[in-house]
Amino acid sequence: MINAKLLAAVGLTVAVLSTPALAQEPLAVRVAPQYDGNSPAARDTSAFRSAALKSDAVSIESSRIALERSRNPNVRNYAQHVIAEREATTKALLPEGTSLTAGGTVVSDSQPFETRLDNPVGVILAPVTISAGIAQKVVGGVLGGVGLVDNSPGEPGRRVAIGPEGQARIDALKNARSAREFDRTYALQQARSDARTLGLYEAYARNGDSAQGREFANQALPYIANQHGHSAVLADRLGG
Repeated sequence: MINAKLLAAVGLTVAVLSTPALAQEPLAVRVAPQYDGNSPAARDTSAFRSAALKSDAVSIESSRIALERSRNPNVRNYAQHVIAEREATTKALLPEGTSLTAGGTVVSDSQPFETRLDNPVGVILAPVTISAGIAQKVVGGVLGGVGLVDNSPGEPGRRVAIGPEGQARIDALKNARSAREFDRTYALQQARSDARTLGLYEAYARNGDSAQGREFANQALPYIANQHGHSAVLADRLGG
């Protein structure tokens, strides 16, 4: 049973995540989730948060591009639900008014003062110490040569340094030469990403160093598994 109180505490709501098109029909998982249970992200809360947020950010941006380029109703419907659900987990994992650097550090979007955040959402985030120097490198553009998705504080999912792997995914979508190529690329990317994200959450739910974090991961798992089932089926249908 979904713990509505916990979901509300971390910024997830049953209304947002239990969207009819993605939450009612059970689908087979066709891309087996793989994740190293001994990796830092499977145990350390900060590493888990960084990996989960980067996955969210790339999936959200990819899905925004899909809504601009795709005319396939199945692709568009899936993309809309990806944005809604991944924005919900981003809100739960990243305090309002902060961004995630390429190194996985949460920094304030405010300048020029040094700020200490005591976790506004009150769940799994350790207190974060933020230097103005680091914040200046993040706000409004590029960090260490790796582009941010956008860094708009008001838009969840656009406050994360996505890294070279994530940027390569977005570039592949932008460089797709036809509508069919775009839809196939997007669906296959998402099936693989969702499988890895599902594995990440499963591993952290078993091994994470925070009891509240493990509970959060367990609460989010059904939605991630459902999203993965849909992306796997979509990729299969499009010939991925």
